[in-house]
Amino acid sequence: MLFDLLFVYKDMSFENKLILFFTFTFATIFALTIHEYAHGAVANKLGDNTAKLAGRLSLNPMVHFDYIGMFCFLFLGFGWAKPVPINPYNFHNIKRDTFLVSIAGICVNLILAFICYPIALLFLRTIESGTVIYILFNLFYCLFEVNLVFAVFNLLPIYPLDGFNALASQLKYTNPYVTFMQRYGSFVLLAVIIIFSQTGIFSFLVNKVGYPIEWFWGLIFGM
Repeated sequence: MLFDLLFVYKDMSFENKLILFFTFTFATIFALTIHEYAHGAVANKLGDNTAKLAGRLSLNPMVHFDYIGMFCFLFLGFGWAKPVPINPYNFHNIKRDTFLVSIAGICVNLILAFICYPIALLFLRTIESGTVIYILFNLFYCLFEVNLVFAVFNLLPIYPLDGFNALASQLKYTNPYVTFMQRYGSFVLLAVIIIFSQTGIFSFLVNKVGYPIEWFWGLIFGM
């Protein structure tokens, strides 16, 4: 993000760069916190209190931060948080409940994106009203975009992302794909991130996932 502000949006005014940076930072922290909290909350609801005992069933962002991951989010546009610990053997139905916990963060991010987009549109219609409205528009649009990015990125079936955990929960632990990803997934993920950073593939995926939300609220708002 900081890289974009310095080199991509170099013609933007300093005030607008500052607004965009802080709204993006807040949106990232909020989306990350809610994402991780959702994993712990669903696991706790399904019988596993491991996250609660570890102090991770919290809306305090500090307990979820991986500082290197947050640094990468703010300066490079991608990153990670500390994974929420779970013990699937505490679940009543291991396959079903592990799957539900795995997709909990993704679902919450998509719900937040769906809620934040129309609020951004409301502020966009009154953006001439001044700086405060402009800040609020940027905040909710950043929340929309960041939550979409979190959801789409975590849907990738690559270890250690949620998409992989959801898929692996339905496969045998000896499945060749599962064993391959558990061994080499970090390298695959790094390669995918590099490919995404050099191409428009990830933006294409995010836009495709976001299109139904934009289309639906566009109908409501007549846009």
